[in-house]
Amino acid sequence: MNGFKGAIFDMDGTLLDSMRVWKRLTQGYLKQFGLHVTDEEYAACEGFSQPQVAQYFADRYPQLPGGAAGLMEGMDKLITARYETVAKPRDGVLPFLDGLRRRGVKMAIATLTARRHAEKALRDRDMLDYFDFMLTIEDVGVSKYQPDIYLMSAERLGLTPADCVVFEDAPYACTTAKKAGFRVCGVVEAAYAAGEQELRASSDLIIERSFDELAEKL
Repeated sequence: MNGFKGAIFDMDGTLLDSMRVWKRLTQGYLKQFGLHVTDEEYAACEGFSQPQVAQYFADRYPQLPGGAAGLMEGMDKLITARYETVAKPRDGVLPFLDGLRRRGVKMAIATLTARRHAEKALRDRDMLDYFDFMLTIEDVGVSKYQPDIYLMSAERLGLTPADCVVFEDAPYACTTAKKAGFRVCGVVEAAYAAGEQELRASSDLIIERSFDELAEKL
């Protein structure tokens, strides 16, 4: 997959091995109120922003103190603590980013994570300066079921979708990017095991475990 000029990266599960930050996060907060989050409720929130998740559960459980705002505050504290203790760069990602920078490939981040968390997580790991800019769901207002965040990223890079490779671990997001005309590198992530077939079907390249696998492919 040669000739690309831009690389658009998801963050959680792609640049960072950080899906554990989000695993059962809402349950971690709601258990203090005697509530159990079902698999169906988690599935309903797929692709939601943090404020949308908070509003969803505040609407379902009006007895929660502080409503959506209180839920946001409580989850924010958990997110910060988990990023500091759990998240780390994906295997091989730092040498890979170094290589793209040497080749003059333009790089951007497209993440559903709130900017305040994403920037801190990457800055703490000396990764933020690799990228020209970051777009979050706060910037585009829609989830990755729509291609807006990828299209806006390509436009800001001054490139067409065909000039860019999107790096993603979420199967539905790979499908979105592929349909929008991007080349896609899917990153196999245990948190999305149920959708792995979709990820592989939507991807031009696959990372099984490490970015080192791409050394002779890009």
